[in-house]
Amino acid sequence: MDASYFVWIRGLDGRPKPQIWDADQFSGPEWKFRHVMARHALDAGVRGIGLDRLAKLFPAPPFPDEST
Repeated sequence: MDASYFVWIRGLDGRPKPQIWDADQFSGPEWKFRHVMARHALDAGVRGIGLDRLAKLFPAPPFPDEST
């Protein structure tokens, strides 16, 4: 099975959005990677977990405008 990653991307509003990417998605266009804020490799034990639980396991990086 190919590697999977839990990824925090910067959404259109600038806030972190969780997604699951396959390893081959990291070989795409350069613009995509500027939106990646954090990524975590998923081992077989956590691949079936939903986005909500993964977001709790791997919290979002700090959002710069959260203090306002």
